[in-house]
Amino acid sequence: MRGGVLAYAAQGIPQIDAEIAENSRFRMESISQRRKLTLYRKANSHMNTKLPGREEILDRIERLKTALAREHLDGALIVQKVDLYYFSGTDQDAHLWVPASGEPVLLLRKSLERAHADALLDNIIPIVSLRDLPDHLNTASGRPRRVGLELDVLPAALYLQYTSLLRDMEFVDASHIVRKLRMIKSEYEISRMRKAAVLADRLFEKIPGFIRESANETELAIRAEEFYRRNGHPGISRTRAFNMESIYGHIMAGPGGAEPSGTVGPTGGVGLGPWFSQGAGWTPIRPGEPIMVDYTACADGYLADQARVYSVGPLPEHMNRAHAVMVEVQDFVADAGRAGVPVRCLYEKALGIVKGAGLLDGFMGSPQPVPFLGHGVGLELDEWPVIMGQTELVLEEGMTVAIEPKVIFPGKGVVGVENTFAVGPHGMKRLNAFPDDLVVL
Repeated sequence: MRGGVLAYAAQGIPQIDAEIAENSRFRMESISQRRKLTLYRKANSHMNTKLPGREEILDRIERLKTALAREHLDGALIVQKVDLYYFSGTDQDAHLWVPASGEPVLLLRKSLERAHADALLDNIIPIVSLRDLPDHLNTASGRPRRVGLELDVLPAALYLQYTSLLRDMEFVDASHIVRKLRMIKSEYEISRMRKAAVLADRLFEKIPGFIRESANETELAIRAEEFYRRNGHPGISRTRAFNMESIYGHIMAGPGGAEPSGTVGPTGGVGLGPWFSQGAGWTPIRPGEPIMVDYTACADGYLADQARVYSVGPLPEHMNRAHAVMVEVQDFVADAGRAGVPVRCLYEKALGIVKGAGLLDGFMGSPQPVPFLGHGVGLELDEWPVIMGQTELVLEEGMTVAIEPKVIFPGKGVVGVENTFAVGPHGMKRLNAFPDDLVVL
């Protein structure tokens, strides 16, 4: 372990003071609203927050329009907050109408002022209610007939309102179009994820000190979360799936890491009660037990997922060996995961490594393992692609994935690793730098 950390330290901690700085104070009294918003953005620029440029947003819109035309859709109505931000530059209460032919229109309910300050589109129109929508949904060739919606996330009540208000339109699911576009990241997006990964590295450097000051999972979580918040984390890791909630991630000590969980991932933790049964609880931190810190960093809206295992004193040898195998699995996937490789092949070969080590029982969850070992990540934690066996997907350059091989020992804890990678022509490029070794205090 010490060799890994010393080698990491010898690289020098990336200098990101300009990237992640203390929030500058900002007074808003006695200034016009527009002036306030201008100063607000300048105040944020002191943190070197880098937002997408106009060319980036317009390129996303053009790619969406092309995809819509390919599937014979006249346009798409975008309402989910993260998709709105991705295609317009703002997450205000709005509908974004993107016709396959013609100019996009951002229909704002609230706040028009913030949208004018943030959005990078020309056509921003205020509306009072959904009843105003029919007047603004047009294409270059007239009234749209087939309209795409984000049916994977759209509430049924809202869908029924659309069908009532827009009776002349046929609605079809366009969520797969949106998710495929967002699955391939630009260099700007990868740079933001790299910034988030640096923040994660900084947190994981500090975890040993936080552990020494903490008696249980929740005390450790408080210290970790304070660090993230002080360095620009919004306090939420956005997810897309229904009923999937994530704040920062999970901190799990000893048997808390092996607790069965209803989360979509391999682990979940005990949590504070049946009203939120995941993440840190009151499990004590004890010598000789694994402490899994699986915490997602966020920078300028983009995420980097990372997990490491710490312990107070050495772990049992079988856990050390299992952890080494999980690192081997991750390294195999990263080395072999180049553009053009079928995802299914990666997953099956990784399972072969685990099976050869005698660790299939408990791999990726116990008693109900999840059928994947990695997931897409970007503005949301559960993006495409998913590294799993039941898929025909082929890796493409620009995909970003979190690889998270883990093995659970019932009643004892969990070991494993997680890092975020960008797919390239010759393999995956790792965005995190902190060593994968078990950290023994």
